[in-house]
Amino acid sequence: MAQHAPATGPSIVFFSGGTALRGLSRALLTHTWRSVHLLTPFDSGGSSASLRSAFGIIAVGDLRNRMVALADPDRPGFMAAAALLARRLPVRGTPERNAAALAAIGAGTSPEIPHLAPTVAAAVQADMAAFIVAMPDDFDLGGASIGNLLLVGAWLRSARQMAVAVERWSQLMDVRGVVRPVVEADLHLAFDLNDGSFVVGQHRVTGKTCAAPVATIRDVRLIRGLDDPAPATAQISEDVTAMVHGADLICYPMGSFYSSVLANLLPGGVGAAIANAACAKVFVPNTGHDPEQRGLSVAEATRRLVDTALAGIAEAPSASPYRPSVHDVLDAVVVDSETGVYPAGLDLDGVRALGLKVIDMPLVTRNSAPGLDPNRLASLLVRLAGARIRRA
Repeated sequence: MAQHAPATGPSIVFFSGGTALRGLSRALLTHTWRSVHLLTPFDSGGSSASLRSAFGIIAVGDLRNRMVALADPDRPGFMAAAALLARRLPVRGTPERNAAALAAIGAGTSPEIPHLAPTVAAAVQADMAAFIVAMPDDFDLGGASIGNLLLVGAWLRSARQMAVAVERWSQLMDVRGVVRPVVEADLHLAFDLNDGSFVVGQHRVTGKTCAAPVATIRDVRLIRGLDDPAPATAQISEDVTAMVHGADLICYPMGSFYSSVLANLLPGGVGAAIANAACAKVFVPNTGHDPEQRGLSVAEATRRLVDTALAGIAEAPSASPYRPSVHDVLDAVVVDSETGVYPAGLDLDGVRALGLKVIDMPLVTRNSAPGLDPNRLASLLVRLAGARIRRA
């Protein structure tokens, strides 16, 4: 069984974003080392915001977090490496002290360096040195994530190819899975609201760094930049397409509904790749409060997910007269109707009316509430991998 041989476990592809999958990622390590995590690169808040503005780069914070979550915790020096990647410079630190802290890391004199594995220590010094050389003179280091700075340094040393930089750090950390941005396009998100207005920037809808909009979200789209809301497009790479095609299971997991889940479906080629994957596809809706999902029952969220994925297929050039259907992009919805908290309701009849199967299981535990228990969910997803799901 997969949990006894995780190296040969199933390839489960997640279209996910931020921290919602941290616990699940750790739980997956006992089942499979072949999970694939395609992350949205469009975040516009936190430490990533200033880096994006200065370097014209995609958001790197979620990539760093997911790599650490999937890294081998028994690898020598793991704890020191994880702590260094999570370290932040003081928000109110003077520019001189923050710059001195970076210089110490680049020179190898920072106190964390001796506790790292030699290969990791060498990469840390080289990547930080690369970042320091390229850092704009007026760059504000207050609150900066060391891990984010190192990933930008790795990107600079990898001919500005983020997939290469992430792969390098995945090898250094012995990441047991694949972590990739869904695309490497330096784009942003705009959200159309139900009152007719729109909001520019992921950070303005999550409710984390500022208050979420009063009006609910109607749709999300790609735009060129925070100061340029013109429509934009991006295309997934052949490598990402191949990962999706090779999946044993595709999962649209819990997370910020529009900015993490649906945003991953916007680039060109995503919908077609999902439709052409021969595996089962499941949606795991949020339990608890998600500011982006206000007013959406599970059935309505499912409809919007399906519509977004199918829209991507409709836009793809094709000589075939075949018209895609819901079952090309989704087979089942996973819920816990007894213990799960779904603020806008479930409407499971509405889910079944779409022709989808409802997988209703006790997935929320006392310790995990209101979220799903990561171990129970990991076990379920591994069981579904490679299975044929009978639809409603």
